[in-house]
Amino acid sequence: MGFVFRSIFWLSLALVVVPPHARLGGDEEVELRDVDLGLELHDAAYALWGLTVQAAGACETNPELCTAAGDLADTAVKTATDFATDATARLSKKPFEPAKIRAAPHKKIQARVE
Repeated sequence: MGFVFRSIFWLSLALVVVPPHARLGGDEEVELRDVDLGLELHDAAYALWGLTVQAAGACETNPELCTAAGDLADTAVKTATDFATDATARLSKKPFEPAKIRAAPHKKIQARVE
């Protein structure tokens, strides 16, 4: 399962980092304004739909996998909620102020100042 998440992470990072002309056409120079955005969105939606269909098929053949994925999603949401609650509590507290200690100036330093 970790392999799937790592793959999704690195592929999505590659989509952001790799320039459009390298993703879309390879060697030829493709301007961003020449890209058919509607076609690219259609292809992305089609790929997402295919992933959803495959995931649903995997749940039919292996229901334990879906149970584990549901538990993983619940744990992730609970962890994120706990983190947000903890962060909010820590940020709302009064900021730490160091103690103000007023020490008497050293006699040698005081003599030089006067």
